[in-house]
Amino acid sequence: MATSAISYLPATVTTTPEIFKDIPASSQADFALWEKEWKAIDPSSGTSASSSASTSSAGSSLNSGLISALLPILSALISWMSQAMSSNGGGGSDSDGDSDNSGGAGVQPLNYSAGNNGGSHAPIAPGGNPADIAEKLQGRSADSIVANQDVKMDHGISNHVDCANFASAVLVDSGEIPASQHTNSVATLKSELLNKDGWHEVGKSHAKRGDVCIVGGDEHVEIVDHVDKNGNIVLIGSNNVLSDGSQAVCKDSSTCNRNSVEILSA
Repeated sequence: MATSAISYLPATVTTTPEIFKDIPASSQADFALWEKEWKAIDPSSGTSASSSASTSSAGSSLNSGLISALLPILSALISWMSQAMSSNGGGGSDSDGDSDNSGGAGVQPLNYSAGNNGGSHAPIAPGGNPADIAEKLQGRSADSIVANQDVKMDHGISNHVDCANFASAVLVDSGEIPASQHTNSVATLKSELLNKDGWHEVGKSHAKRGDVCIVGGDEHVEIVDHVDKNGNIVLIGSNNVLSDGSQAVCKDSSTCNRNSVEILSA
């Protein structure tokens, strides 16, 4: 089958005013400066209505046709960057105040990707193991998850005590509990798992991925991520690890290895 040669030169040159209309006003000054620098590389480039540049011209490194082809791409890039910058984008504890953990590295700042469902993060697809859902949000602040509704956390809850808000949202999204049982109370979550959902307490040696770890009876809750090679239970949940004491999702290798914990399993 015969193939046609691909041309990178446009049939007509897009003029600067036509390109400017697609660029945010806040970025037009940058675009004008970059266009000036392009023309300094090749003074022959302009804004004529058509291009007669030939690919056989060996005397110029950049001809007007090539520049005209690149300017719309630059325009689109500036527009994309402007939109992206408009969206801002640990282990630890909850009400017990304990911040002994191993997961603080890599946590995003509080304003990370704050926005709504139309922002840079789409909601997590429902279904699957609760730990898998939690792991997809590792490093995210509780505030950003609430803002984006990646999982259905309640608005208006203090970002210092979001552990049950996050854990129950993950359990709802995984299909382990109905949406009506979403709660911001560790005690309520524990009671409903045991008394309404058929969960039961198991020994630490039987903990598995997706189980729920209740700390201090009603103080803190996280999801079991895995058991390491030394038999230590690693958790993942919303923990107080950010610089202002607010919460972000991270892994926690110490909390579940104390005495005052209960492992609940479906």
